[in-house]
Amino acid sequence: MTSTQLVWQADVRDPVIGRLRREFPSIPADAVERCVRDVRLRARHLGVDLTPRLVEAVAREHLMSMIKSEPPSGRRPEPLPGE
Repeated sequence: MTSTQLVWQADVRDPVIGRLRREFPSIPADAVERCVRDVRLRARHLGVDLTPRLVEAVAREHLMSMIKSEPPSGRRPEPLPGE
């Protein structure tokens, strides 16, 4: 199965995951799926009924924070001498 077929398959099962996987190609697909699932589970745990649109918005914010918190080189910064 090609990557295009896999993305299409994810779109059919869960359009929120499909859209976010296309929007954040640098984040592994399983991490995007886990993020969406976690948002839904946290909302259910809190007794909040989120619409798919709100799930997508919350997951998008979390994924954006993952990208912004990564150092530009993609690696952790080297510790300074004496740290």
